[in-house]
Formats: sequence, structure tokens, C-alpha cells
Amino acid sequence: MRRLIYLARTFPPVSTGSAPMNLRITTLLVRNGWTPIVITPHPSGDLPLDPSLDELVDPGVRIVRSGRKRNRSRTNPPALTAESRSRSRLRQQLRSFVLTVLLQPDRYITWLPLAVTASVREILRSDAELIVTLGPPHSVHIAGLISSLITGRKWVALFGDLWVRDGLINWSELPPSRHFWSKTMESMVVRNADGLVTTTYGSSNYFRAAYGTSCPPVATLWNGLTRGERDRLWKDSPQIPLENGLIITYTGFFMGNQSPEYFLRGMRMFLNRHPDRRVVLRIVGDLGKYSDLPKKLQLDDNVEITGIVPFLEVSEWQSNTHLLLLLLPPQPGNELKNPAKTVEYLVARRPILSVAPDGDMKNLLERLGVSYNADHSPESVCSALERAYEDIENGKQRILNNPEDLTGEMDMEAGVRSLANFLERIVYS
Repeated sequence: MRRLIYLARTFPPVSTGSAPMNLRITTLLVRNGWTPIVITPHPSGDLPLDPSLDELVDPGVRIVRSGRKRNRSRTNPPALTAESRSRSRLRQQLRSFVLTVLLQPDRYITWLPLAVTASVREILRSDAELIVTLGPPHSVHIAGLISSLITGRKWVALFGDLWVRDGLINWSELPPSRHFWSKTMESMVVRNADGLVTTTYGSSNYFRAAYGTSCPPVATLWNGLTRGERDRLWKDSPQIPLENGLIITYTGFFMGNQSPEYFLRGMRMFLNRHPDRRVVLRIVGDLGKYSDLPKKLQLDDNVEITGIVPFLEVSEWQSNTHLLLLLLPPQPGNELKNPAKTVEYLVARRPILSVAPDGDMKNLLERLGVSYNADHSPESVCSALERAYEDIENGKQRILNNPEDLTGEMDMEAGVRSLANFLERIVYS
């Protein structure tokens, strides 16, 4: 078995959107002749955690956790006096300055010394032939670059999301220093990497167009499923009656500028136009900093939040609904994005309501004929809800009828076989 270093800040039990992708990639690399040595930190309380994910890691994957294990327990803070509130505001201002101005390209750059030390040590110990880094956070790519320079090993940067074209970041709210260093560091990463991997054709074309002859070879690995997962998750699709209202389910967390507001305003318009109809948005996850939106839009009785659910239970929530909701904010870059949950929604065999820019994800859904698509205006969302409600009321379902529809881009086994060949070509180039 050949060995590679796999640097990832968000490896299980962290349960962000990249967790299923990390599990599939590392598992399938083992099946294709590579032993991944995962370099990742001990989990902490700043990201959602799902301990059940640890059980899904392939035995052939070796995990090296850098740094010291931290206690994730939290206690309720004491009541604040006027003086302590003032000190707290000052600390918050100082913290904001450090996170947005001093720590470049992101707050996780503090992990870089530990990541580089662990990577170099494991390369020398295992004689790994290649380094693969997964971002975001994109500071992980800087660690990969430094490890490559120290050891002379080839290095491939895997962009789960784009960097300066990441549409889940509101760049207008960040200081000029963040713009400058992000552009500078992205250019440094791309021009020094031996290969790049992205998750959509549009993302791959972005790098080729932006960097021209300075761009290394680029491979595209769509977020998909293995055939085993597809067969296990493929659901019978008896329609759920509308007697208790239309249930719309979103699985995931709302972080950064990933806001549900665009959808909720359209849902509010739908309820105003159709007071005799009931609609419930069920969030399998949480609203994060957007938790005040349901009350603000008078939707308290129409939004249900389950909190964190173990990964293996998520598919049941995805199938026990009328509609599945996909959201991408209107910022530039999101037209090139296709979230990991897209394929999970497809195999749940429920119609999808997508509120997103025109681009790679919408093109996929339209080709498969499984979605109601809307832009970010309340009118468009309301219109999509009306079409979906009418179809479901009349017994029509826009769903996949053949599991073979998920071959091609969404076949993760074929994708990682192609990736393994790409990595081998990089090593020998």
C-alpha cells in the first residue's frame, strides 16, 4: 500500500458538511491502494460534533491527532456586572480584531505549527509519498505547502469550497487585510501545488481561467455516494399525506452567511396568501446566530428545530418529509458550489426545493428533474412552494425513479478511482 498524508481540520467526529466527504474519500483511497495518514487536531467545542462518525472511519485509515486533548465541557457564565460587561465588550472587540485582522487567512492558522510538525514527522516515519490537504479552512493548505517544502514531497490541494470565491463568506464585511492576504495566499497555494482537486466542473474551470499557465493539473471529484451507500439509503417513496400540513426539512447548520432568511421570507408570503394551508420548516441541526429569525418573521409556530442528530439517523429525517430544502446565498461563487447534502437528498427520494443562484447545483437538479427551483426573492420562493404544494396535493412527486441516475458524477467509487489515478500521476510527474 502506498501512503499519503491527509491534512484536514474537520475530520470526524467533527460533523460539518465535509465530514461525510472525508469519510468517503479516505475509505475509498484505502480500496484503491493508498493508506491515508490523517493529520487532524483533537476535536473542540467550536464545531458541531457527532461521536457516531468515529465508528465509520475505515480501519485502514490511520489518524494522528495533534496537540493536547481539550476538555469540551462548558459551564454557565456568571452574571455580569456593569464593570464586567464593559470588560467583556472590550475583550470581544479585541477578539474580533485578532480573528479578522491578525489571524490570516483564517482563525485556524494557529494550528499550523502543530500540523506541520505532525505532517513532517509522519512523512519521515512512514515514508509517505504525497501530501493532500482539504480546505476550508484554507490555512490547512498553507500547512501542506510548508510540509511539502520541508520534505520535498508532492502536494495536492483539495478545495471542498473555493477560497476567494467562497460564496459562504460575506467579503464586504471583512477588512481589506483579509481580502489582500486571502488573494495572496490563494495565489501562493495554487502556483506551488502539484495538483488541485475541486468538487464541481465550474470550480475546476475557475482555477484554470484565473491562473492560466500557472495552474497545476486539476481534477474534479463531485460530492457523491458509494454504491453501497446508495443501495442502503435508497428509499421507497410512499407519499406522506398533507393532513398535518406541508413539512419541509433542512439538514445541517446555519453558519457564516448561510442564512435561512431568504427562504423564510418566501414562506411567510406563502402563508399570508394561503392562510388555510399549514407549512412547517423542520431544521435537523440548528439556526446558530439566526435563531431570532422565526420570531422576527412571526414564524415561531412554523419552525421546528431538532438539534444535533447522529449522522446515521439523518437519512430517516430526510425521507420523512414532503420537501427537502437546499439553500445557497446569492453571493458570487455559490453558482460553482454543490453541497455534500445534495446527493443525500437525492437518494432520500423526496422532491427538492432549491433556493440558490443558477449554476452547477441547479443544473444538476434540473437535469435529473427532481426539484423546484427559486431565486432569493420572496415571490420566487412563494411561487416554488405553491407549485410544490399543488403537485404533492395531486399525488405527483419529482423524485428519482432509478438508482442508476446517480452514476456518473455522483458515483463516488468511480470518482475516487479517478482521483487515485490522478494522485499517482502527480507522484510520478
